[in-house]
Amino acid sequence: MLDRLRRQIDGHEFEPGAFVISETALANQEKISRMSVRRGVEILIREGKLERRPGKGLYVRQPDSISRLIQIVVPDITFPLCAEMARGIKQVALKVGVQAVIYDAHGDFQADLHFLRRLPKTAPHGAIIWSWHRPRFTEALYELKSAGYPFVLVDEAPAGIEVPTVMTDNYGGGYTVGQELIHRGHRRIAFIGFLGADTTRLRLEGLRDAISDAGLHFDRSLVGRLEVQIAQDWSAEIQRVLADMLKRPDRPTALFFCNDYAAARGYGVIRDLGLRIPQDISVAGFDGDPVCELLHPRLATVRQPGRQLGIAAMQLLLALSDGSPMAAGSRMEATVVSRAACTPVATRDGSKENGHTDPQPRRHGQALDGPVAGRSVVSMETDAPIANANATGSHDSAWHRVLSVTWMDGPSVGPYAHCRG
Repeated sequence: MLDRLRRQIDGHEFEPGAFVISETALANQEKISRMSVRRGVEILIREGKLERRPGKGLYVRQPDSISRLIQIVVPDITFPLCAEMARGIKQVALKVGVQAVIYDAHGDFQADLHFLRRLPKTAPHGAIIWSWHRPRFTEALYELKSAGYPFVLVDEAPAGIEVPTVMTDNYGGGYTVGQELIHRGHRRIAFIGFLGADTTRLRLEGLRDAISDAGLHFDRSLVGRLEVQIAQDWSAEIQRVLADMLKRPDRPTALFFCNDYAAARGYGVIRDLGLRIPQDISVAGFDGDPVCELLHPRLATVRQPGRQLGIAAMQLLLALSDGSPMAAGSRMEATVVSRAACTPVATRDGSKENGHTDPQPRRHGQALDGPVAGRSVVSMETDAPIANANATGSHDSAWHRVLSVTWMDGPSVGPYAHCRG
């Protein structure tokens, strides 16, 4: 019994501060007397591995240097953005003597819900939770808030519930992609994504407004809705949507995928349909996933600052736990980082004309002073729908932080059409 418990604790099967078992249950499990269990447990307590909490049971002892325990809850830690967020959280936690442990649901939504409801018992000082973008997930957040449990939500600002939230400027990122593609001469830009997620809808809204602000028509038929959920295989849905969209006679010349995961799977479908990237069609993604560098041609994308998401979320949680006053919200500028060369880009039919007039694109109502090519950084102020609490008055008890995004140029969208010789 002692050796098994030692191995479990040393092997981190139980995190610091986690409940292990009651002495009564342990006696029944081992089929030995309570006295024998008590003597064995006393050895592990003296070794500093366990602690007894009267009326509750046995818990893994936290190191003396750790004053608080918080939980990081993610749908799947293999998602690069979730992993980067966790690193940012731990970076802050180590400095302030907080133990941050990760719960990975491995894509199991029901397991995640069950764990969320147990949080007040397993992580007494709070949690940082990555969103699933589902109604039942929001219900679990309501339960935590009603219980007075401190937590910060990442990647969503759900309607109807006021909670501390950290997310990137998804609207600004979508607007950036729209601007970049318009600069390259594209006028038929499609969006492919799971619209059940608030973040995806904001990216689509940004793209739509960039097209409208440039004086162009936004074609709703070029919105490809994926009937999927996060932490699932999207391949079949991407195949279905792209096959319908790319076989039409007026197919788009550019595809903006809601994330890099979808874009990576779209590459194969595009090539199976006999199209070349970017000669026949341009492709852009969102997230800054390392997969971008492995695709050929390398995927152009909007990078989310994963580590900064974690740092901001940890700072909010610490302030919430300490009762410290914080700004109701903050907004940073989105930036476009462009390194494209001034060389020709092929349109779908190989012609030099795109069949449309080329109005001067505008940035939220303001005219641009020329194409992005030749600039290293172009700042873009965004008016994303998620405004800060002071500005709207609709989130009086919630804190919101919206972090900037960065355009990462890649050959998948081709060079600028403006620069034909």
